Amino acid sequence: MKANDRGDLRARRGCTLALWAMLTALAVGTGARAACQLQELAEIDVIVKGSRFILPATINGQAARMILDSGSFSTSLFIDAANRLGLKPAQLSAKSYGVGGAAALWLTTARSVSMGGLTARDMGMFVIERNGMDADGLLGAPFMLQRDVEFDLPHGKIRFFQPKGCSGDQVVYWGQSYAVAPMLGDTALSIVVPVKVNGVPIRAQADTGAPSSVLTLGAAATAGLRPGAAGVSELEASRGIGPSAVRTYVGVFSTFSFGDETIRNSRLELADLFAPDREVSLGSNIPRPVGDSPQMLLGADFFRSHRVYVAVSQRKVYVSYEGGPVFDTTAPFHRKTTPDKAASGINGGNKGGS
Repeated sequence: MKANDRGDLRARRGCTLALWAMLTALAVGTGARAACQLQELAEIDVIVKGSRFILPATINGQAARMILDSGSFSTSLFIDAANRLGLKPAQLSAKSYGVGGAAALWLTTARSVSMGGLTARDMGMFVIERNGMDADGLLGAPFMLQRDVEFDLPHGKIRFFQPKGCSGDQVVYWGQSYAVAPMLGDTALSIVVPVKVNGVPIRAQADTGAPSSVLTLGAAATAGLRPGAAGVSELEASRGIGPSAVRTYVGVFSTFSFGDETIRNSRLELADLFAPDREVSLGSNIPRPVGDSPQMLLGADFFRSHRVYVAVSQRKVYVSYEGGPVFDTTAPFHRKTTPDKAASGINGGNKGGS
């Protein structure tokens, strides 16, 4: 989700900072490099349900289910969940923006929000309209990116770390081959990294809330593929947080690269994801884009097949391939189906944790 006032979102980050002050640091060894210590601040179990990652939570003493959504600029509740929990959202003049366009936006405060034994008090939360999601809200990037965070979703875990005396790949403590990419832009609000598609540089947002990875039509065209080209077929329309359906296609790209990891003959979705995210300015009838949008979303399919360590302290992202298909073209944003088994050809990577 995006809001058209990011300063408001940054102000709301402060409501979760008190949570970290209550965490007890647990030192975990890094093996051969004694100088590096990773203090594990928390480990939370994640329910993997199809193409969604769900964290059980308690809000004002009542059970809730939050979607793990690193593509969201805030932690938010859906309006029906806010009403069920007895909260009283106040509607804002601002709107939320995402795949499918703009939606109404409210604001509320929860007395307590607990996840994995951690509790935040008097937590301000945005409230957004619901669009076919089997959950009560979204756990957004500002909550996750206060410290280094590991998405070990192939094993149903998310972990938070405070590194001490660590540099470079010492944080890849699990000792598998890895690829690394720098973080771009505002690392407090999103996880954006450079990737390459058919050798063309692309800005990709790591988005656990997107069920499948997808390229914008503009980025796909730059990489040599567009609707109507040979081998490109249309899928069912996709939906995100906005009200509009988005026409979606699929095509085969020769290569996709994240750092030194290269995936060959990748079937990837193409969609004009953020075309509805436009407003008409005063004195002009020409719609303009709202905010900065990524050229690609690395979705839940990528996270199901990789262990991902977001080193906020280094402004880098480390990934290790864990097995299985990397890209799933059978589960656009509104569908939950069996992953495509045709993904192939993963090469490259460095050795970490030694």
